[in-house]
Amino acid sequence: MVKRGWDAIGGSMGLVALIMGQGVCFADTLDSSLIGAWTASAPDCPKLFERRGGALVFRQPVDKFAQAAIIEPNQLLTPSAACRVQGVSHENGAIKVNAECSDSISYTTQTMQIKVKSGGEIVYSPTGETSLDTTFVKCRL
Repeated sequence: MVKRGWDAIGGSMGLVALIMGQGVCFADTLDSSLIGAWTASAPDCPKLFERRGGALVFRQPVDKFAQAAIIEPNQLLTPSAACRVQGVSHENGAIKVNAECSDSISYTTQTMQIKVKSGGEIVYSPTGETSLDTTFVKCRL
């Protein structure tokens, strides 16, 4: 009888883990063509980014005011914040990214917008407001 009790608890725990894990396993991701380092001009690439252990990172010390981003499948990193992608949608030729962002003092939910201009150029807005649009080029690192 004790064994059945432990089996029931184990089965329940497994079901909870499966349900909880679904949010992670099926999280929306960004298109693979966007993955990489982006900045306002190609000459800024080696000044702002480097590869460390095979991963793209911001070069130390990080320029917190640089117009730059590292886009990964499930997150978007800027010099001053890290944003975890919660959802991706497509509207009016733009990619809308809903994300939970954290910086040195706060956590916020943001909706960013990315418009692909060409294979190596995007227009990025941290809020979707067109007055904040910045054209980024993809760094070849």
